[in-house]
Parts: sequence; C-alpha cells; structure tokens
Amino acid sequence: MKDNYRKACKEVFICLKYVDEDLLHLIPIELYTMIVSNMNKDYYFNYDNKKKIYEQDLLEETVNLLGYIFYNYWANESEKEKFKKVVIDNSKTKLNNKNV
Repeated sequence: MKDNYRKACKEVFICLKYVDEDLLHLIPIELYTMIVSNMNKDYYFNYDNKKKIYEQDLLEETVNLLGYIFYNYWANESEKEKFKKVVIDNSKTKLNNKNV
C-alpha cells in the first residue's frame, strides 16, 4: 500500500508537468512539496501526452490524488456537484460488485 502511494505521488508529479501553469499555481506549495518528497524517485511512469488523462494507465491512488486536487483546487461549484455524483455512483457500483 505504502509503495503504491509513493508510486502514485510520482505519477501525479509527472501528470502535473502537463497541466496549464495557471492551474498548477492553484495547488498549495505544501501539497506539491508533499508529493515531491514522498514520490518514489526510482519508479518510471510513462505519460503519453497524445492521450487524455483518463486514458493513461494510472494507479487507483493516483486517480484519487488527482481527484482530490481537481475537487479542492480547480473545480467550480457545478464541476464539484458532477464530481460528487460520479464518486457516489462509483462507490455504489463497487459495493454492489462486492455483494455479488
């Protein structure tokens, strides 16, 4: 688990290299520093800039960290409501799949 977290930090770090600079500046320096200091520097992640972010082969932990950043620092109120709905729907689907 901890290894995946460190890999996720590296994946987030790489993904953020492709984010518009204006959005990057909205992330608190403390969070960015935490990502950099916790990432597995030896882990290789190949970001394909010809693909959309949702087409990348990302760890679940990476998706969660990027979702946290999106929701807390980039999303407007309308996007936050859509995001909440997707998270709730995904949680229900996971619970239903576990009960099958």
